[in-house]
Amino acid sequence: MFTNISKTGVFFLGALAGIAVIALMRSKTVQKGCAKIISAGQQLRDEAQAFVETVKENAQDMAEEAKQETKA
Repeated sequence: MFTNISKTGVFFLGALAGIAVIALMRSKTVQKGCAKIISAGQQLRDEAQAFVETVKENAQDMAEEAKQETKA
Protein backbone atom coordinates (compact mmCIF):
# COMPACT_ATOMS: atom_id res chain seq x y z
CA MET A 1 0.00 0.00 0.00
CA PHE A 2 2.71 2.47 1.02
CA THR A 3 5.55 1.02 -1.03
CA ASN A 4 6.64 4.38 -2.48
CA ILE A 5 6.82 6.38 0.76
CA SER A 6 10.32 7.41 1.72
CA LYS A 7 11.77 7.34 5.21
CA THR A 8 11.25 11.10 5.42
CA GLY A 9 7.59 10.68 4.52
CA VAL A 10 7.16 8.03 7.20
CA PHE A 11 8.88 10.33 9.72
CA PHE A 12 6.51 13.18 8.92
CA LEU A 13 3.47 10.89 9.13
CA GLY A 14 4.67 9.76 12.57
CA ALA A 15 5.27 13.34 13.65
CA LEU A 16 1.76 14.32 12.54
CA ALA A 17 0.29 11.38 14.42
CA GLY A 18 2.21 12.42 17.53
CA ILE A 19 0.97 15.99 17.28
CA ALA A 20 -2.60 14.72 16.86
CA VAL A 21 -2.29 12.56 19.98
CA ILE A 22 -0.89 15.49 21.99
CA ALA A 23 -3.77 17.68 20.82
CA LEU A 24 -6.30 15.00 21.80
CA MET A 25 -4.72 14.52 25.23
CA ARG A 26 -5.15 18.22 25.98
CA SER A 27 -8.90 17.84 25.53
CA LYS A 28 -10.78 17.83 28.84
CA THR A 29 -13.21 15.22 27.51
CA VAL A 30 -10.41 12.82 26.63
CA GLN A 31 -8.71 13.44 29.98
CA LYS A 32 -11.93 12.67 31.84
CA GLY A 33 -12.42 9.53 29.76
CA CYS A 34 -8.87 8.37 30.47
CA ALA A 35 -9.35 9.04 34.17
CA LYS A 36 -12.51 6.92 34.20
CA ILE A 37 -10.75 4.08 32.37
CA ILE A 38 -7.81 4.17 34.79
CA SER A 39 -10.16 4.28 37.77
CA ALA A 40 -12.11 1.29 36.48
CA GLY A 41 -8.86 -0.59 35.90
CA GLN A 42 -7.68 0.09 39.44
CA GLN A 43 -11.04 -1.03 40.85
CA LEU A 44 -10.86 -4.22 38.79
CA ARG A 45 -7.31 -4.84 40.05
CA ASP A 46 -8.41 -4.36 43.67
CA GLU A 47 -11.36 -6.73 43.23
CA ALA A 48 -9.13 -9.34 41.59
CA GLN A 49 -6.62 -9.10 44.44
CA ALA A 50 -9.40 -9.55 47.00
CA PHE A 51 -10.69 -12.58 45.09
CA VAL A 52 -7.24 -14.15 44.92
CA GLU A 53 -6.73 -13.54 48.63
CA THR A 54 -10.06 -15.23 49.41
CA VAL A 55 -9.17 -18.24 47.26
CA LYS A 56 -5.76 -18.44 48.95
CA GLU A 57 -7.31 -18.34 52.43
CA ASN A 58 -9.85 -21.01 51.49
CA ALA A 59 -7.08 -23.25 50.13
CA GLN A 60 -5.07 -22.80 53.32
CA ASP A 61 -8.13 -23.67 55.40
CA MET A 62 -8.76 -26.82 53.37
CA ALA A 63 -5.11 -27.85 53.69
CA GLU A 64 -5.25 -27.36 57.46
CA GLU A 65 -8.47 -29.40 57.68
CA ALA A 66 -6.83 -32.16 55.66
CA LYS A 67 -3.87 -32.18 58.07
CA GLN A 68 -6.23 -32.41 61.04
CA GLU A 69 -8.12 -35.34 59.46
CA THR A 70 -4.92 -37.27 58.81
CA LYS A 71 -3.84 -36.81 62.41
CA ALA A 72 -7.17 -38.11 63.71
